[in-house]
Amino acid sequence: MMNWKALERALFDAARHSLQTLLDEGCSPLYAAAFHASYREEEAVLSLPSFAANSLQALSQSCPDEQDQSFGSVKWNPADWQWDWEICAAEPFTPLDDELQAHANRLGARQWQAAERRFLVTVSRAARALGRHFCQHPNVAPGFVVFFHDFAGDIALARRSLTRQQFEDNFPVEWGIENTLRNVSALPYAEQAAFYVGRLHHHDGVSAEYAERWLIANSRPAQAALIEQVNGHTEPTPAARILGLAGIADQPVVQALRRQAVEGAERPTRHWCATALGYLGDVDWLVQQSPELAVAGICADFGGFRWRGVRPLVLSYRPLERLLDQRPELGPAVEEALEAACGRIDTTAADVSEALRGLSSPHVAIRRHAVSGLNNSGMQPCDVLRAIEGLCRVTQDSDEQVRYLAGVGLNAMQG
Repeated sequence: MMNWKALERALFDAARHSLQTLLDEGCSPLYAAAFHASYREEEAVLSLPSFAANSLQALSQSCPDEQDQSFGSVKWNPADWQWDWEICAAEPFTPLDDELQAHANRLGARQWQAAERRFLVTVSRAARALGRHFCQHPNVAPGFVVFFHDFAGDIALARRSLTRQQFEDNFPVEWGIENTLRNVSALPYAEQAAFYVGRLHHHDGVSAEYAERWLIANSRPAQAALIEQVNGHTEPTPAARILGLAGIADQPVVQALRRQAVEGAERPTRHWCATALGYLGDVDWLVQQSPELAVAGICADFGGFRWRGVRPLVLSYRPLERLLDQRPELGPAVEEALEAACGRIDTTAADVSEALRGLSSPHVAIRRHAVSGLNNSGMQPCDVLRAIEGLCRVTQDSDEQVRYLAGVGLNAMQG
């Protein structure tokens, strides 16, 4: 088992030593320090972080005209700070790092995800303890904070290390956004929907990405406004994507998406409307359309965006088989679309059963997708055994790529 307490203590001790040495040298007052640069790749690596610090003097020298104070600014990006240490390169971390990688990667995706969650908590705890340790030091600025900076710029993760007052004082932009969201949540649903539709093309304040997530989950009161954007906005693709992922195949929705899929002035508009129709299961119409629309729509459920949808994603090759049976000339385009979408499938028994069925498909594009998707050690043990049996069968497949992918999967699943 991973000794998380030992890792937390080691991170605290190494960062404390680096920070204390810097402060003893009489640097200008520090306003922040942070653990950062922890690269994480599922079922591969959970890298230990570096540690950085910065002073207001150093910030003003490196960015004299900087006005941005948000979490995404240079002020709060440790990669741009003056002092940066690879604290985990020292010998004491070698056994802890080995233990961490072995623990994270021993039982597939679910184990790795659980280890990542505990890792984030552990580093955040070390940061919080460091903040308490140095907050009264004479050579730190008032409001000095220590936090864990995620490579994706996740403010929620950074906040784990801060008190409410520290967050409010240091991150007024993000604090203002939280207050806005809190106030909006108290409004009637129709007014909330109107607010979020109005944010779809903004990146300051409440972001378009946040608005899109809310609208996917709560599309009904926003449906008319979203249809209006599909029909007339200069950038209709977010509205089209939301209507598809919301999973409500009402006639006005389908009609608007069909019309813009055919008549849309821009290719992205036509593509996303067809994709949205694929999310909504409009197979009969899509199969009869142009090659571009047919492939985009029928292959929609295999793409990464589909996982954001309200409707649970259940693997099914039936629409794709129907398309390829009726229009075999689209095989190369389908293969290209599935390759771009990768072979990811979920780990439910039903999805494993469908992937195993796909191994016997007469269509090579489906067999390639299925064999790639079955390379997933995060499945339940009984499904892992079923997947291995299926992969063994297709090591004799007529397609060279299917045979190769089956070998790769078997090596990974039996390793």
